[in-house]
Amino acid sequence: MAAEFEVPPARRIRSTLRIRHLELLLALDDLRSLHKAGERMNMTQSAASKLLREIEAMFGVPLFLRSRRGITPTAFGTALFSKASLLLADLDGARDEIESLARGGAGHVRLGALQVALPELVPRTLARLRAEQPGITMLVQEGASDVLLAALGRGELDCVLGRMTWQMESGGFRWEVLYDEPVCLVARVGHPLARMRKMTPECLARQEWILPPREAPLRQTIEHYFIAHRLPLPKAGIESVSVMTNAVLMRDTDMIAAMPLTMARYHAALDRLAILRFRPDWSLPPVGIAMRAEASESPAFASFLSTLRAVARGLKATAAR
Repeated sequence: MAAEFEVPPARRIRSTLRIRHLELLLALDDLRSLHKAGERMNMTQSAASKLLREIEAMFGVPLFLRSRRGITPTAFGTALFSKASLLLADLDGARDEIESLARGGAGHVRLGALQVALPELVPRTLARLRAEQPGITMLVQEGASDVLLAALGRGELDCVLGRMTWQMESGGFRWEVLYDEPVCLVARVGHPLARMRKMTPECLARQEWILPPREAPLRQTIEHYFIAHRLPLPKAGIESVSVMTNAVLMRDTDMIAAMPLTMARYHAALDRLAILRFRPDWSLPPVGIAMRAEASESPAFASFLSTLRAVARGLKATAAR
């Protein structure tokens, strides 16, 4: 297919490409209809069709196949959509950065945070950055891994903090490990196990557990622990990875659960949970930061990253004690 078309030089495309062209591409990708895309952009269908022809002439390739049912993107169109999204997201980011500077600030950083980073890493980093660089403004978005990584890939976020997953190791992301975190066992304050100085595998096997789903690596590690001690697997009264849900459940029941140490210490400090005197040799994927591989660092983001690394070193030292 590539041999049938001649793509113009980049300088020619730059001389004619407008923001309106990119906005139309994203509308067409979303709606797959020239009529609906025109309505979204407050233009007629014929005007939208003319704008699309301009884009196709600009790149020298067909971006959509037309039919009575609507339009379907070609391989060229699909390749261009993600780049158009990134260009517009980078423009939005540049606008926010300039607004921050114009108001006397020192820049703007957009951060995505998974559950594991919320109790300690994010608030400590933001507090320290605020003290050292009060002019930097921050946007913090909490969410699921796939949602935040998709936003990062589209250029809507500057980074995502969380546990390293296969998604973060691929997809054009640059990943930096910040620290490994031990796992501990927790229960409600006043739980009989909270008073015990030494716990045996037999004692733990008799408890009712909140366990991760069966496909989770930590669930398999826990089950292998009991299998190695030739004990029955613990009863999974609830399967959940929601730390907040688990904490509320344990507060009102005698169930126990495995929890990352920083999260356990956060809930213990609030007198919500008790950390049991059992330190298993169970591991979770490391906590780190994912960034777009090709993205350049603004001065504000470089300051944020430096502060984040310093806070992570402190958490790593605390976890080792």
